[in-house]
Amino acid sequence: MSQHNPDIQPPHQPHPNEAIQPTGPDFVEMPDVVSLPDAHEPLPFWIYLVCGVALFLAGSSFTGFATFGMGLMDQGPGGPAITSNKGAEVAVTDPVLLGKKVYSGNCANCHQSSGEGQPGAYPSLVNSEWVLGSKERLAAIMLHGISGPITVKGASYGTQVMPGWSTVLTDDKIANVLTYLRASWGNTAGPVSADEVSAARDKFGSQTAAFCEADLLKIAPHGPDPTDKK
Repeated sequence: MSQHNPDIQPPHQPHPNEAIQPTGPDFVEMPDVVSLPDAHEPLPFWIYLVCGVALFLAGSSFTGFATFGMGLMDQGPGGPAITSNKGAEVAVTDPVLLGKKVYSGNCANCHQSSGEGQPGAYPSLVNSEWVLGSKERLAAIMLHGISGPITVKGASYGTQVMPGWSTVLTDDKIANVLTYLRASWGNTAGPVSADEVSAARDKFGSQTAAFCEADLLKIAPHGPDPTDKK
């Protein structure tokens, strides 16, 4: 049975060639469209400048050119390696400077950074006959230490014992610190070599206790070392 209702008529379908009239139900008024000008407004100059600099820096990272970037850019494949001195330590070879480091870490607590020592306890190393005299005797003191009273520059010291450093410091370090003592605080004696310390180590190798003043004076009397070369 058909469901068609003859009272309902389909809407009128306009012919494709018929123009939509302003009074028609399907007419929609379009807003006015402002046409764009044909000429394009140029970009600001600073944009070109910034882009140019960015391209230049990007290119330098691949070509190995680092002058403009002051070494901040990647050197690129095959480019020279970037080197920086920041934090780099220069190798120290001066025995006086090396000796000062050893002295500061092992001797300055008693003899003071000024070398003046402490009255009655630790003798002064400034213009001391023990420092400026025999290098062999001075090396023996450094290797095995001193015990008992000792006279330095007319003053007596006997309350403290100086330890030996033979098992702690190498011949090079002992030579450096002795060279530092003989060249600091106005002292003008010549340097001590590692070979001279090694010779003293062999000569006094049987020494098991610290030297006393009398034993040290048997090694050499006071006075300049005849082998000293300033």
